[in-house]
Amino acid sequence: MKNRTGYNGFTLIELIIVIVILGVLAVVASPRFLDFSSDAKVASLKSIASQMKSTVSLVQAKARVVGLRAVSTNPNAGQVAYVVDFGFGTAEVDYRNLCPESQAELGTQMQMLDFMQNSLSADIATRVDNQYTLIGYTVPSSGTPVNQGCYIIYDSFGSPNCTITLVTDDC
Repeated sequence: MKNRTGYNGFTLIELIIVIVILGVLAVVASPRFLDFSSDAKVASLKSIASQMKSTVSLVQAKARVVGLRAVSTNPNAGQVAYVVDFGFGTAEVDYRNLCPESQAELGTQMQMLDFMQNSLSADIATRVDNQYTLIGYTVPSSGTPVNQGCYIIYDSFGSPNCTITLVTDDC
């Protein structure tokens, strides 16, 4: 609009309308672009999953070095034959895939969670049963793990190899 002195400009009402529109857009759009907590949780879980994969590779390599081989049925010697010494502790490995046990039948042996303890923060929840180790932010309290939540599923019974699955549906 042109005023008496010949200068062009915006009226106060036009400026207020633009500011209100920008404010509404910021309130509606910014949570979608600034959801860093979800991204941080997923990045943290990816880091833990990567450490788990490294642990599996290390344990399998060490088991092969000491002469263990994967077999389809539990050997006559039982789980006692499938123990690997790491110097700082011994770990029980699954006879099917030489992966660290999710929960060792021999109570004094290390299991997958023992390898992970130093890297887990206080806000990370865990659950361990004979087959699964669950690590994450929203971990199911019981039953077979599902694809809902914000956690990692380590399945030590996988065949031909154990599996590590990242669940990020509810991060």
